[in-house]
Amino acid sequence: MKTKSFTNYSVVYIIYIMSFIRRIKKGNAIYLAEVENQRIAGKVVQKHIRYVGKEVDDKPILTGSVERSSVDKVTIFGPLLILDEIAKQIDLSKALGKDGDYLLSLAYAHCVSPDSLSGIADWYQKTEIANLLDIPQVTHKRLIEAIDSLDGMNSAGVQERIFRRLKEVLNFSSSGYLYDITNIYFYGICCPLAKRGHNGEGRRQLQIQIGLAVTQQEGIPIFHKVFEGNIFDSKTLPDILLHLRRHEVKDVCIVWDRGISSALNIREAKEIGLEVLCGLPLNAGLKKLVYNLLEENMISMKHRIRLRSATFYVRKQRYEIEGVKGSIAVCVNEKERQAIRERRYDEIDQVLQRLEEKKVIKEGLRKYLKGRRINHRALKSAERYDGISVIFSTRNLSEEKMVKGYFEKDRLEKSFRCMKSFLEMDKVRFWLSSRVRGHIFVCYLAYLLLSVLEYRLNGTGISASEALATLESIYRVYITDPKSRNKFVKIVTLSKKQEEILRKVNPLLLSKCSV
Repeated sequence: MKTKSFTNYSVVYIIYIMSFIRRIKKGNAIYLAEVENQRIAGKVVQKHIRYVGKEVDDKPILTGSVERSSVDKVTIFGPLLILDEIAKQIDLSKALGKDGDYLLSLAYAHCVSPDSLSGIADWYQKTEIANLLDIPQVTHKRLIEAIDSLDGMNSAGVQERIFRRLKEVLNFSSSGYLYDITNIYFYGICCPLAKRGHNGEGRRQLQIQIGLAVTQQEGIPIFHKVFEGNIFDSKTLPDILLHLRRHEVKDVCIVWDRGISSALNIREAKEIGLEVLCGLPLNAGLKKLVYNLLEENMISMKHRIRLRSATFYVRKQRYEIEGVKGSIAVCVNEKERQAIRERRYDEIDQVLQRLEEKKVIKEGLRKYLKGRRINHRALKSAERYDGISVIFSTRNLSEEKMVKGYFEKDRLEKSFRCMKSFLEMDKVRFWLSSRVRGHIFVCYLAYLLLSVLEYRLNGTGISASEALATLESIYRVYITDPKSRNKFVKIVTLSKKQEEILRKVNPLLLSKCSV
């Protein structure tokens, strides 16, 4: 049977459509009563059903007692409220098209309770998502349709509009961008995107790759793209540069790792107006230059630069890469150098033991052996460049600024950790390339929301994940008074920390929780 709502803030009263609320004025007071029309002897008369409450300052005050009321249901409210507020501030649903609210609901779910897609529809019933978003029908099929809608969408255009809106609302002007690529491994999923390719762990598992660019200071995502698993890292950057070209970037430095570096990438970045700070692979030409600098005893206080998690000894000099002028900094990490050396020694000890036992050894370690003895010349040659990194900058930066700008990429590392925590491809039973891309886009939206929340909380010492955990105890409680039969919605009293979080995002949120 259809119902009608009579609402004031978070107090909800529901009646059947055959009855209605009548305002009865007595003296200076206005009382509210539920009545229904009845036809008696050919005349329509109103039958009083029950007293509902009073009206004070044009607001209904319902009668009832919380103490004697029974709880109908309890729903998750706090974390979803703040995520929804952020999405509304940047018009995110509108940017995502007709299925925007469904896509946002998936992003909220990833932030609050990451799980398999099949279980999310049931989880929705325990939350306030349906009251925050326009999603009248929540089923597994409907959520899949929302993900499928991303296939026909201009992903690059949507991300460009979102980032422009972010810059307007948050009023930031970042002077640096970070770009890197990460691998996501597949477990028993047949997907055309999944290929065997290079990765830092040396694994031969099926993988896809995700390129991600974020602002250096704020960690706000600018753009992401999905690549097949066997694409070389350096081949992914042109797509990101093409996207950034449309932003008309000026006086912005982009930072990337040595695996992405190539003369072509550096030149193209400069052509669109970006400055570059990147790592360089140690090719033959660079090795000769590094060797000459190492001969001049770099390990001294004069060349020492201390970062939060490492110490480097650095020498800088002018350098040019195929017509692009800049500087290189040769960086020695003595602690890492020693660690690499000890790991190699341990591996050689194990190899010698395996040879004694007539077991198979790793091919890559054979170069350190002469028969069953150690090849000390080969070992010394390998050690020469342990713990050494080379950085290239098109800007004329000091050694310290080059080293800090390149090695302190905490924002990007945190971004990838966050994205990967949402992805968990082993839990997502997709094999269609379009749906894998769609799932990753939803995870990108989830990270976007968290990064904006983190930005809003700047100065509080509270992280985005901590904020969501703190707001978990803000529930909406639906109760019914057995005597008056009035229905109420109550919210658990806020703590000071919860108030601080809500106020930082939007002070008006406090009124939505003040029951």
